[in-house]
Amino acid sequence: MTQQTGYPLFVAPRPYSFELNEDMVAMLREELDVPALVEKFARAAAGKTGRELEAAAKDTFGSWGRAWMARTLQLGEEYPDRTYEVLKEAADRTGVLTFPHVPQRFIEIGYLATHQIYSLPMVENNSQRLIYKLANCYVYRSLQEKMGQEVAAALPCRYACAAVETLGEGLGLDLVLDHEATMNEDGYCQFKLRRV
Repeated sequence: MTQQTGYPLFVAPRPYSFELNEDMVAMLREELDVPALVEKFARAAAGKTGRELEAAAKDTFGSWGRAWMARTLQLGEEYPDRTYEVLKEAADRTGVLTFPHVPQRFIEIGYLATHQIYSLPMVENNSQRLIYKLANCYVYRSLQEKMGQEVAAALPCRYACAAVETLGEGLGLDLVLDHEATMNEDGYCQFKLRRV
């Protein structure tokens, strides 16, 4: 399209968003509702102790965690922000940068959408490892409120966070997650994600 002068019309570039898409966050929050997860575990754990209780935790929280990371990956790809677009372009061009930056994005989306927090502190971010800290865990608090401190302190929720490895499968990366600090002993959880 041209003006009568023969010069092309100026077409403004599409506006860039550097923020997480609010619809994506709302979908994750609704689909992966933490109080519903804790209620499901309470039903599964009723009357169980020892190995049976541990199996219920692994099944309930592990299933939720895998669904959490898979859905976060899916929606994170469907709703990219400009930062992610540039990161993917740089990773494609250089063959590096995918780890730790791409997993970090999805981990942040997953936690921010479901844990009632505004930031997820990154302790270390380099080509060998990604270390992040969760100081205010909504799942842990919900377990305390619903089932008491003793159940929460047993950390049945650790199976949900361990499912971050599902993210590696979706990204084609061999990732291992180490739980370096725990809410019950340290007052926060800290995780180290590294490539195999």
